[in-house]
Amino acid sequence: MRFWAALLAAMLMLSIGFLWVYSSYEDRVGSVGPVFLPPMEQQGNVTSISTVTAHTPTSSLVEASCNGNGIVEVYDVITGKLMDRHPIYDHARYQFLLPREGDYLIINNGTEKVTCSFRFIRNYPTEEVQNTIYVSGSAFALLLALVVWRWTG
Repeated sequence: MRFWAALLAAMLMLSIGFLWVYSSYEDRVGSVGPVFLPPMEQQGNVTSISTVTAHTPTSSLVEASCNGNGIVEVYDVITGKLMDRHPIYDHARYQFLLPREGDYLIINNGTEKVTCSFRFIRNYPTEEVQNTIYVSGSAFALLLALVVWRWTG
């Protein structure tokens, strides 16, 4: 019985620890910019692109505020996948989610200049960490139910 009590106590502390770690930096905000994003230029077979790199330590909700005329695109550096694309006409304010920790490239895929500021307004655990929290919480609940059932039965 002591083994089960120790195991349940450890799992409870692990679950509370996960929640405490993420709640401690969930509302920490960071920012990038304001940054000037010139348009893409093509001269013959050569395309010139100016990029800005942003880093996030976890999954983050980002608020963008842009002025100018262009198309602001955000790409995951590792996968090359397009994460967000917004056309900008005069002024735009919008939000998008960066799904994991890492570096992201920001470009202007338009024909005119754009100036943007990006503010990381909320941090979230990545999908892998969320799955770990759910599995450990579920295992804790099942073991607790088993111990209570055996104790009362």
